[in-house]
Amino acid sequence: MSRYARPRPSGSRFVRVLAAAGAAMLPLSLAAPGLAQQVTMETLLDRIQIEDMLVKYYYDLASGRAHEMSEYFTEDAMLDVDGTIAKGRAEIEKLYGGGRARDPNAAPRPHNGMLLTNPVIEVKGNRAQAHVIWTGVTNKGVGQPPSLYEQGREDSELAKVGGKWLIKRRYISSDSGLPDRFDKTFKQRNSPLDWDK
Repeated sequence: MSRYARPRPSGSRFVRVLAAAGAAMLPLSLAAPGLAQQVTMETLLDRIQIEDMLVKYYYDLASGRAHEMSEYFTEDAMLDVDGTIAKGRAEIEKLYGGGRARDPNAAPRPHNGMLLTNPVIEVKGNRAQAHVIWTGVTNKGVGQPPSLYEQGREDSELAKVGGKWLIKRRYISSDSGLPDRFDKTFKQRNSPLDWDK
């Protein structure tokens, strides 16, 4: 052992040291100027439910259930994908109804997945905002390496309806890998969400 290395506390003492360090850091993290909301057990539960919903949304999309994506939205929702806008569940369903749902003879797609990272979620009662970075990963076969095919940002306003979080407004903004069908409406943008709107 190096003469500079300190032995690590063992067993329950190690757990107590970690707990004490965490407890000492908690007030500092809650007092950080960037944190705009009070953290409570309820807001933590809401954040977990929102993250679970966003992950399930992309899981369903990758599983070929695009025709069911409108169920994640409120009745009067708005979805803006790089400037292409759908209002209400019927239009949102039409926007998502692509690939084999539109053309049963379309070639099968490779297995794609979506990574959601850097979530910033703020809850205010029955309203919330969620901002994430998404990265599309494609897998052409088990013997081939994965590759990234698109990346961008997602800014969503959510509403809690009947105890369930649903998307009220969602802005999907590509930073790379923009599909050709959005070329006409694409404009580079920052988050269009504002709590005051």
